[in-house]
Amino acid sequence: MRSNNPYHRGAGLYELNLALPVISTIRRQEAAAVGKLIARYGDRRHRALEVGPGTGMYTLALAQAFGEVVAVEDSATMAGILGRRLAAAGATNVTVVNDDFMRLPVDGAFDVAVAIGVLDYVAEPAAFVARMCAATREALIITAPQRGLLGACFAAAARLRGIRVYRHHRSAPAAWAPGWRCHVAEVGLHTRLTRGLTLVAALEPRSTS
Repeated sequence: MRSNNPYHRGAGLYELNLALPVISTIRRQEAAAVGKLIARYGDRRHRALEVGPGTGMYTLALAQAFGEVVAVEDSATMAGILGRRLAAAGATNVTVVNDDFMRLPVDGAFDVAVAIGVLDYVAEPAAFVARMCAATREALIITAPQRGLLGACFAAAARLRGIRVYRHHRSAPAAWAPGWRCHVAEVGLHTRLTRGLTLVAALEPRSTS
């Protein structure tokens, strides 16, 4: 997976970034939407895949909702932080895999797959989402930056640091997973005048009852 995620080079920077007031507000709104989806699909009999868990913002919630979680993180530094946090929390049902998700044999191995904040930095989103869809039997939960004023500001701030952020139209998640049902919500300072910064999408195979 080709990604230019800047936090792979500095996990500490990631933690500081999340603490910034505006980012913290946006993340709380995102977390509320994602948390509802985790609760909807959560089942202690099921296995969940989390791609790009970072330092674990959603991993513990997944560990509580599912019987088993596999967290695939390609940054060794972040995987180390995540592993220590899970150990401290006593989350024994999570396996942290430090590898590139796109190289792993995961087809049909999971009931639910989750990727939060990953598509911000992925140049080929359709290929990534197709791989995620292949991994899951019941549902896929993803987020992506939306085109619009807030998305443009986010991308401009990233460019100042030499980082490219990929922004998408609201219709993009459905296009990435043809044949899947798709529900998209806008979060992150969404008002009547501005689109939300983040798209939170839940996708289900058409065959799912």
